[in-house]
Amino acid sequence: MRQTFEARWLAVTKIDTGNLQGDLRALARMVAQTLTGPFSGAHPRISLDLAEHPELLAFLRPYAEATIAQGRHIIRRAIARGELAASVNPGLIMDLVVGAVTNHVRTTPRRLRQAMLAKIEAFIDSMVEVVLAGVGAKTLPVRAPGPGEEGL
Repeated sequence: MRQTFEARWLAVTKIDTGNLQGDLRALARMVAQTLTGPFSGAHPRISLDLAEHPELLAFLRPYAEATIAQGRHIIRRAIARGELAASVNPGLIMDLVVGAVTNHVRTTPRRLRQAMLAKIEAFIDSMVEVVLAGVGAKTLPVRAPGPGEEGL
């Protein structure tokens, strides 16, 4: 089961665009695609199952911890490149980005889902800009998606 998650869930290790803005956009897009894709129903069900079946938590913990560490590494690379102050909390930035996308997807009513999906790139751009401005990051101008990055 853990290997299934590793193969089909978040491949955070693949994210490295060379700058924090691009990395956060790629992460947000990855989360959005995961939460709206063919396996999107697994996430909320697993959250519920974890409360009832602690053995599932123990089983998935290595995957979850590795994914969290990989996300924080994105921020540490940005600190090393001088895009962020060393005092920035990597976990907080991950919570802001992943939490914003998760909330946006999960709280959008079903009747508005297609409209939300059509505007997800604009949401991601705006959300990443707000997060970066909030942590005082040195950023690049927002760019159009590149090859393979077009929407969901």
